Amino acid sequence: MNREVPVGYPAREIALERILSQALRFPDLDIALFDPRVGTNLDARDAALARAIEFAVVRRYLTLIACIRPHLAKNWPMLEKPVQAALLAGAAQILFLDRVPAAAAVDASVEWTKRRLRAGAGGLVNAVLRKVAGSVAERLPLGDPSINDHTRRDIIPLADGSALRLTIDVCSEDSAAAMSEKTSHARELILHWIGAFGFKETQRLALHDLVDAPLLFTPFDPTDPRQAACATAHDDPGFGVWNGSHAELATLLAECPTLRVQDPTAASSVAALTALPNPPKVIVDLCAGRGTKTRQLAELFPDATIYATDPEESRFESLAQLRHRFPNIRVLGHELLFRETAGKTDLLLLDVPCSNSGVLARRNEARYRFTKGRTKSVIELQQNICDPAMGLLAAKGVVLYATCSIEHAENETQVRRLSSVHGLAPIMDRTIMPTGLPGEPARVYRDGGYHALLTKIAPSAAKS
Repeated sequence: MNREVPVGYPAREIALERILSQALRFPDLDIALFDPRVGTNLDARDAALARAIEFAVVRRYLTLIACIRPHLAKNWPMLEKPVQAALLAGAAQILFLDRVPAAAAVDASVEWTKRRLRAGAGGLVNAVLRKVAGSVAERLPLGDPSINDHTRRDIIPLADGSALRLTIDVCSEDSAAAMSEKTSHARELILHWIGAFGFKETQRLALHDLVDAPLLFTPFDPTDPRQAACATAHDDPGFGVWNGSHAELATLLAECPTLRVQDPTAASSVAALTALPNPPKVIVDLCAGRGTKTRQLAELFPDATIYATDPEESRFESLAQLRHRFPNIRVLGHELLFRETAGKTDLLLLDVPCSNSGVLARRNEARYRFTKGRTKSVIELQQNICDPAMGLLAAKGVVLYATCSIEHAENETQVRRLSSVHGLAPIMDRTIMPTGLPGEPARVYRDGGYHALLTKIAPSAAKS
């Protein structure tokens, strides 16, 4: 019996419902984990297919629209949302999921559309998706010079460094718009990056974000057979690239609680604290998330008391679990933390919310949210977090400001403002640009980010 239909169709239908909900939200895509097995009887294979379809749509949303658009009789925004969802899901399977037969992808999208809307809508989906499938001419191998030729409007780059060559020009004539479509970034973000970094660097950044971001962990010990069996060394000493399954990693982390999943760029901010002349006794981690940097601080300064908090309930609960392993960590609510540490904090970590522009290979949905208005809101949020926190600092307190952004307005500009408004002297700052391109080994991959160290100036020194 051919199991393609009974196994694949339920998974595709569940994925289509998820993609419909995303189409209704775009560009504010839902960042909640998509678990297709909740409320269903899908097996592991079906669930993996459903997740793969949804992931491909989120990652290449604008690319898919560009590939579908030439085959439409009306503009994309004029299509009903279920039709958009069906076209996105079908085209994602045809273009980006190698093991999915095109006919199965088309049939599932058509049948779902007929049930969701009407037979005529299914006919439209059928006609368009068959044209999308017919537009694929060949797959260009890694290293083909056509792939990085920004003037080619028929080339769609892929995560592994290869590319699809289509039979028609699907991308815009404008170079910035074409880059937006080829790599699925908001056009406003591409234009902003071109202004900030230049065209060539923007092309590199956009291609970087197509990479399947690897799972990196530290400390990597190649002599540990459990690690050596499923991991290889990263270019940054002490870090490993995990090549095994998520289940195997979860088992290893449970067996080796000293290991933590962390990118070298994120780790480098706390590592910069080794340059401090005096170890801090009271540390506050004000935006601690699930506590990766909090753990790093506890290991680096075992004699310090580390106060940590986070406003999001689920992250706060995860953070609270660290108390069982690190007795020097105290997890408190925001108000209580401020009362207990006001004027006593030797080291204040401000790992503040940001645009995530340095980690868009991991945060695919964030590529579409970039606007000047949103950037302004992020900057205001950062200031609303940082300004009250300055009252926590002791007389010679140090601030570690960190983001996973590469935007000057969220990084250097904010640090200059903190220095000016709150009497802080900069010690150092560092911007780390993302590395790793499609086709390059995972050992060279790094997220982008920024961190800066500042110290409180004594009142007498500030006056002089």
